[in-house]
Amino acid sequence: MSARPLAGLTVVEVAAGTGDLGLGAAGGVPGMLLADLGARVVRVTATSAPPIDADVPWGRAWHRDKTIVATDDPGEVFALLRDADAALVYGPEALVEGRGLGYRDLREANPRLVHARCRPTRTAGGEVEDYGLLVEAHAGFCTQLEGHRPGPIFVDARASGIGTACLLTVQVLALLCRRAGTGTGGWAETSLYDGMLATLGCMIGRSERAAPEIEGYWRSGSTFPNFLYRCADGELIQVWFGGKGMYRSLIEVLGDEPSEEGYYTDQMTGRLGERAARWVSFFATRPRAEWTRLLRDAGVACEPVLGPGEALADPHLAEVGLAVPRAEDGHRDVVAGSPISVSPLVPDRPAGADGGARRPRGTGDPLAGLRVVDFSAFVAGPLAAEILADLGADVVKVEPPGGEAMRAAAYAVAACQRGKRSLALDIGAPEARPVVDRLLRGADVVLHNFRVGVAERLGIDAATVAALNPGAVHCHATAFGDTGPRASNPGNDALMQAVTGFERAIGGAGNDPVAATWIPIDMCGGWVAAAGVLAGLFARTADGRGRRVVTSLLGSGMLVHSGVFRRDGDLVRGPEVDARQTGYGPGHRIYEAGDGRWFALVLPDEAAWSRLAALPEAAALPGEYAPLRGGAADAAARRAERILEAAFATAPAAGWVARLRDLGIPAEPVEPLDRDAFRRAILDDPVNRDLGRVVEYRTAEWGRFEQIGPLLRRGPGPAPGPRLMLPGIGEHSVEVLTELGFGRGEVDGLLAAKVVRQLDAPEPTPIDRS
Repeated sequence: MSARPLAGLTVVEVAAGTGDLGLGAAGGVPGMLLADLGARVVRVTATSAPPIDADVPWGRAWHRDKTIVATDDPGEVFALLRDADAALVYGPEALVEGRGLGYRDLREANPRLVHARCRPTRTAGGEVEDYGLLVEAHAGFCTQLEGHRPGPIFVDARASGIGTACLLTVQVLALLCRRAGTGTGGWAETSLYDGMLATLGCMIGRSERAAPEIEGYWRSGSTFPNFLYRCADGELIQVWFGGKGMYRSLIEVLGDEPSEEGYYTDQMTGRLGERAARWVSFFATRPRAEWTRLLRDAGVACEPVLGPGEALADPHLAEVGLAVPRAEDGHRDVVAGSPISVSPLVPDRPAGADGGARRPRGTGDPLAGLRVVDFSAFVAGPLAAEILADLGADVVKVEPPGGEAMRAAAYAVAACQRGKRSLALDIGAPEARPVVDRLLRGADVVLHNFRVGVAERLGIDAATVAALNPGAVHCHATAFGDTGPRASNPGNDALMQAVTGFERAIGGAGNDPVAATWIPIDMCGGWVAAAGVLAGLFARTADGRGRRVVTSLLGSGMLVHSGVFRRDGDLVRGPEVDARQTGYGPGHRIYEAGDGRWFALVLPDEAAWSRLAALPEAAALPGEYAPLRGGAADAAARRAERILEAAFATAPAAGWVARLRDLGIPAEPVEPLDRDAFRRAILDDPVNRDLGRVVEYRTAEWGRFEQIGPLLRRGPGPAPGPRLMLPGIGEHSVEVLTELGFGRGEVDGLLAAKVVRQLDAPEPTPIDRS
């Protein structure tokens, strides 16, 4: 058996009328991940590449292990799809369904085909072409971070691209799992807009009666300091101290006055914000390397603030497979490796030894009939489990009797716990061991995101699961990986934004970094972990053997800018945001119009450039097509930007958008939305509600609640879909224990010992032991 779960499968990637710049990671990363998991991936493109991609090198990394077929013959493409196991299909309907390459056209010729479709974005505001910039402008996403100047900015968070990449990868793997049980394929669809929403689960929500501070976050955003500091040598460091004892240790290292009441009280009273402000002068006294050593020695988490791709030089990434050396045309390259590792749970167990392992049943939800035991906390692990619940699995959320750590951050709980059942259990108590063992024995998937060594101490590690249930898939969603010199280091979203280049990319050339506030790396980590579990489940269908899955936040963060790579020791970055945070160049950026409003513009080819130059205001535009800075025509691109900035300042934005669209040039107005207006635009869009992008249900604590929905659209055939509910702490404890075979007396004993908590359960009757 090959260790790679998709060995023997063929995936055909069809890019019809789309390119690397427009789709971003959505158009290349799903195929890259599937190839890393063992599939043979064939990428089909037109005979001529999109002109705007001429100076975009990202595809060299994304398409590195794919067989490239350039053809304009729909019959040739159809023949490839007829023999494929899965298809990733991009482009407008005229170039896909209009040429007989849609799911309906292929299902008779290839009933086993899994057809995953990335469609152009549609909302109540209309249809948007497949350019992440246009989709994000259309949604108002450009207004959701404060930049280095007034007004909206080009948010180089790659949100729409990486989110769509995650959605496509998860849906292909889920449908392959279902196919293993039914023998037939199916379809899935998404869009760049769906992908953007996939990263925003902790940002978008609205409730009927949540506490003011909770509703205030959803309405106005977080006011929590970022704890990013410039050191004496001018370098930046990101600090995080949310772990036990870290706050006190940080104060001691800095030499600040002690906190009498502790972290949470200081946070609530505003003293933490005061400290964050005065720490600016503290960090300015020593170079970054010295601060890094002092803080890590004291157990405080910190990371250097790097640019995209710079972490590829870190030896830790090479050791854990996140920086992969390659050779191409005489060059020595280093590219971002896969964030997913899948291996046999019991390496020497013969194939078929666990043939009784359950498979998904029926043609509805792909994971119907499977049980997931979720021991994870915070965001990435719980989100992965929620995605599995959205796919039909029965997910048992195991949390402490007082609730998991993120219960206090209600918006994160809402984004990551939907559809689960809660078992409130003190897993460290000796009396809990029989419960944990039965949970592990009955699980198809065991998931946790504890730091390295903690799961072993609690007895839920891969070795323990292998002994009890060798047919299970065990997933460890780590921070830095489970091996290597940094395996035991703590990690969170802010640290990963810093070290993977995320903050510097948004900040723009020469500027201070800008941190995203919606925990995008954590969200991406959840989708990656879900994909890893699905790959393990698919591999299990072949031989019944369990799998060990390891993913990491570091790998997920590197995935966002995975088009950046090293060549012969130098970074190859491609287009980058300018100091004014407007975009990549004259043909792919946002412009301020004469009325102070902004709009996004894409000039995809020479024809669009010429049509724009025919306007009187743009008559001085260079004759050379130069849409992006940094390439061979850099000087022409910079001159074109100055000309267009002056031209567009002569009239209101709405007028320019109308004129440009009349010329067939893609343009989108950027609505000046504050945080509340942005969430209302998403939650109140009727198309979003019709497609299930937004769901509404009742909760015990908040009453009527609205949030971003599952985003996983698939078929054929009806599916029950996810349970729309948020579990209370221990709401299903007795129910789950009874299913595990514990009698009433045993359950009462666990409740009485406070090892188990049942939500709103009456005080148990004392057990008479006389």
